[in-house]
Amino acid sequence: MLPHLLPLVLAASTALAIDPFINATVYAPRPNTTVSYARTETLPDGSLLAVWNSFSENNESLPIYRSRDDGKTWSPHGRAHTDVPGRRLVQPHLLWVNASAGFRGWDDDGALLLAVNAADNRSTNIEIYGSRDWGRSFEFVSRVASGGRGNTTNGATPVWEPFLMVHERKLICYYSDQRDREHGQKLAHQTSTEDFDSWGSVINDVAFTNYTDRPGMTTVVKMGNGQFILTFEYAHIIDSNDTYKYPIYYKLSYDPENFGTADSHKLIPDNPDALPNGGPTVAWTPWGGANGTIIVSDSDSNPVWTNQMLGKGIWKEIQTSAGRSYSKEMRIPYNDNTKLRITGGAEYDQVGPSKVQVTILDLGKALNQTA
Repeated sequence: MLPHLLPLVLAASTALAIDPFINATVYAPRPNTTVSYARTETLPDGSLLAVWNSFSENNESLPIYRSRDDGKTWSPHGRAHTDVPGRRLVQPHLLWVNASAGFRGWDDDGALLLAVNAADNRSTNIEIYGSRDWGRSFEFVSRVASGGRGNTTNGATPVWEPFLMVHERKLICYYSDQRDREHGQKLAHQTSTEDFDSWGSVINDVAFTNYTDRPGMTTVVKMGNGQFILTFEYAHIIDSNDTYKYPIYYKLSYDPENFGTADSHKLIPDNPDALPNGGPTVAWTPWGGANGTIIVSDSDSNPVWTNQMLGKGIWKEIQTSAGRSYSKEMRIPYNDNTKLRITGGAEYDQVGPSKVQVTILDLGKALNQTA
């Protein structure tokens, strides 16, 4: 079962296995422009869409690119625009909603959803846009949450980094939230049913008792045993100089709306010299044994980390040739669960040119080599 609920026709696809490749270029911006938060999604015909943002360009709209060959080559496909002057669309996340998910007014042929942070000098806004033409154009659907202007200082009140998932006929929007006076930052979610227009109350997913702790950057995936795993960076102060570190943590729950009561676990690699740090994303594949394989990335390293014990125990370090990038995305291709698709842009605080690039890793080969 795919983590993002693609149509069942994809599971029955007879497409050939994907050949691995390294750092295929999706988009190369003009010099001295950095691109980040690259995200992908698969359409019902098997083609891929990609979206990203640039903090150094005018982001009143976000580009959508398409690939028909599993990510080797890409071309412009569409754009999503904000109607609010002065706002920039950043931190995007794509989700194809299956026609069988049962959302009123959007389920005749399925729909492509785009979650963004619509930010200006006064506010941050988690918003949902929808496309009825497979990503060529988008319309504003609803606003999930609003906060103050972007500011990572404790006491400021922005919202950040949306992540979408469908579960039991509900659309769940996870995000980072600084609006709670009890927490410098926490992770929370809200849900919508039927039409995506209205959203329920804020539910905490990760909220530590120490005010200065700043968990961030939720991603969630379902595993084969029915559990969900939520990964996050656990930003916390380590010395008297208020220095933050960002190790990778995760939670496990059979209910993706009830992570708040679950324990937090630190990702512990088998390589004692490895220090996974910041901006994790998570993927799961049924390949690799009775429990399948969980894969987690970070923002500072080329390797990824795998676990075949449903999150228990030590995580195995797997080397990759994909470039380091901030909040790089990992997905399992719909037509080859022995491969891992890694999509990323610039490194954190990178100065100079960057590209949006895609790598296909032969996960089966990589795991066998490290066994």
